Amino acid sequence: MSAVAGVAASPAVAIPFLKERLLALGTLALLAPVPLFFSNALELAVLLVYLGVLGYFLLRVRRGRIPRLGNLALNLAGLLYLPVIVLDARFGSHTLLKTMLHLLLFTTLFKIAAIRKERDLSLALVLLVLLFVASVSTSFHYAILLYVILVAFVAWAVLVKWALWRDLAAAPEEWNRDRAVRELPGRGPLVTSVLSTVLLAVPFFLFLPRLKAPYVRGADAGREITTGFSENVDPDLFGALKQNDRVFLRITSEEPLGEGAAAVLRLRTLALSRWEGGVWKKPMERGGGGVSAGRGSLILLAPRGRGAGGGVAMTIDLTPIQTRYLPYPVLGNALRLSEGSFRNPGLAYVERDAARNVRLPSEPDRTIQYTALYGTREVPDLEPGDAAEAARAAGSSTLRAFALETLSGIDPATDPEAAARAIEAALQRWTYELDLQPRGPNAVEDFVANRRKGHCQTFATAMALLLREVGVPTRFVTGFLGGEIGAFGGYVLVRGQNVHAWVEAWCGPSKGWIMFDPTPVRGQPRLERVPVSQRLRQVTDGLEFAYDRFILSFGQGDQAEILRKIREATGGALDVLRRTGAAPVRRRGMAVGLWVAAGFLAVLFFVRRRVRGTPWKTRGLAPASAAYRRLQKALHRLGAPLTSASVPAETLAAAVALGPHAARPAEAIIRAYVRESFGGLAAADGEEDRLRGLFKEFRVAAHRLPAQ
Repeated sequence: MSAVAGVAASPAVAIPFLKERLLALGTLALLAPVPLFFSNALELAVLLVYLGVLGYFLLRVRRGRIPRLGNLALNLAGLLYLPVIVLDARFGSHTLLKTMLHLLLFTTLFKIAAIRKERDLSLALVLLVLLFVASVSTSFHYAILLYVILVAFVAWAVLVKWALWRDLAAAPEEWNRDRAVRELPGRGPLVTSVLSTVLLAVPFFLFLPRLKAPYVRGADAGREITTGFSENVDPDLFGALKQNDRVFLRITSEEPLGEGAAAVLRLRTLALSRWEGGVWKKPMERGGGGVSAGRGSLILLAPRGRGAGGGVAMTIDLTPIQTRYLPYPVLGNALRLSEGSFRNPGLAYVERDAARNVRLPSEPDRTIQYTALYGTREVPDLEPGDAAEAARAAGSSTLRAFALETLSGIDPATDPEAAARAIEAALQRWTYELDLQPRGPNAVEDFVANRRKGHCQTFATAMALLLREVGVPTRFVTGFLGGEIGAFGGYVLVRGQNVHAWVEAWCGPSKGWIMFDPTPVRGQPRLERVPVSQRLRQVTDGLEFAYDRFILSFGQGDQAEILRKIREATGGALDVLRRTGAAPVRRRGMAVGLWVAAGFLAVLFFVRRRVRGTPWKTRGLAPASAAYRRLQKALHRLGAPLTSASVPAETLAAAVALGPHAARPAEAIIRAYVRESFGGLAAADGEEDRLRGLFKEFRVAAHRLPAQ
């Protein structure tokens, strides 16, 4: 008897079906932690070590040599628990989540390899459930639903077999003697059970009370993004979001968003006026104030009387982008937010500052949905707002010289719009280039005088500072531009690649703030339709976005919205019924009642048939067992309260009740079944024909039996 790494082959173990149970546990143990690697919650090396040790253990079990750790190894493992946790958290994973997952894997392996009592098997099963929960709770991709369904099918078979092993614990030899005992119910019950569970889970998911916000989220490295929407922006750097192709917004509109609707898809997120130390900084906390947004009230983006609150409705689904500021179309004039957009519905308000930035009371930690109303033209913003702060020049002689040279006779004091157009046109003739390194404290001067290559933030910063040098107040604006028309139309997907920056300039009290985009046309994201070869990617991205919106981000606000829609639909239906008159209402009510009653009776009949009419499977059985199952089924059809689990004595009593002519062939069939199943006797030649004749004789004697 060999021993490897403290694991020794044990003598016979008193636990019934230990080999079968360990193999079943091993199957679940192999599946349980796999998603942890794909969600970046577990290192690949750790997962491979776990799977390797578990695979070696299961291989030995399959060969009949069940390993079992000795007491010394178990005691040593117990002493190592605390030091392993401390060292792992300090020098290994550096995160509590990964440390706990390492400990859970460590404990699972030791427990499976140290089964001594019946309760150890149950404890190992509990550990596997915890691993499964950890895999699901740390995963953000919709593919986790396929994993859950796969585990459901595998676990269903394992748990049914587990129940059989518990029932046969007193007679384990029956498992080896009668192979029919090992057979699980067919695919029908398996599919029915899993689908029933899924269908029951839907109403529980929709209406089970939940926390106002997900206080615990998994560790998905794909969500650790740098957006460029932070409240301090270095124009010589661009965030990782610009190079990220993940979908961050999904936009639908009452009017088609075709390739000619690019102007509608310019979404303003954050306008910055303070330029200090080579960095754009967040607005000062003043102006605007809080605006109530509860119960779907409108948040006006433009002065009253200038088309505010009207126009076409655009629905925006926004994933978390690490900012409290809300993107909205530059053509927009009003927003409508649902209470689901807020962590606390009691704090359903937003803030508007002097630069028309719309800010939520807290940074969204899940996908939110809101509506923007927009028109065909931008509503003029004639409020100077932060114009005084937006006029502070950088004091650069290089920038001032270039601005004056570019204007060549245009007076920015009398015609600031013409001055802005001239500088915009000059910058658009330069080169768009995304891959640039930081240039230091004089990056803008170097860009204007020498490089003349940059990305959108570089161009927008240069234009804003050039205009300030000649006395025109400006804002640096970040947001989104363009997108991809969805694979099936009707919506637009906006990715990180659609992040953009532009400029707003104060062009006098009569014109207000006007938008300018100095980035070369090649560098401006477009609204486009992707080739057919990329449509599948759009579909999968859309599924991921929908999973994030309607599963991960589903909260109290969504529940309230569903209940509101149900209440409105019910109220509308009642109004229709009241308008049609009392008599038709009574007739309709009676018809509906009859349909409901018929449906209830059909469901009751189906359940009764499933409970009482347990199918008697005969395919693949030995001759006597097959004849016995057919006899039970025939007696059940005649009214006998039998199931496939009824004992032979109950079956014989039911046959005797039909009279001596039916009892004689039935008794012969039952005796043959007992000899075959419990006596271990093989069927003789011609036994199948003899049993078939006996069953035919029973049917003739019973008269009422239907043909098989």
